[in-house]
Amino acid sequence: MPSNRTPTAVLDARGSKELKYGLDRSAEPTTDQPLGPPPSWLSKEVKAVWRSVAKQMLPGVVMHSDRDAFELLVRLTYKMRTDFDRMKGAEMSQLVSLFSRFAMTPADRSKVAVSKPKASAISKYLTPRAPRPAPVTAPPAPFEPAAPDLSVN
Repeated sequence: MPSNRTPTAVLDARGSKELKYGLDRSAEPTTDQPLGPPPSWLSKEVKAVWRSVAKQMLPGVVMHSDRDAFELLVRLTYKMRTDFDRMKGAEMSQLVSLFSRFAMTPADRSKVAVSKPKASAISKYLTPRAPRPAPVTAPPAPFEPAAPDLSVN
């Protein structure tokens, strides 16, 4: 059975060779809308799990268009936290699969490289400088006159 297709956002965060060499995903639909707040139909407890899991997400991996899959992840996480003994094997398997798809397992996190945000042009003026250290000077060497040359030529 073939493995699941890795999302482009995860491949891009990894710096994957698949994107660099020949894999054309330029026509893939994208969004820049963030995940957003939990839906109104969720209970108060599940909304708290939504916020907790959303804080754990890697930047740029989950977006607004992923809300339904993310809701399933949240509901299964809630069930795992509140009623773990009654979870079925299929539910646990689905939860692990969703963790993997959202890069939330140690193995998946190790494949993702998050770049540091670029500094703006003005940030160098807003960041205070560290004080310069005082110059280190060696004490002057004592003066000794050169010995006269007494050799005979």
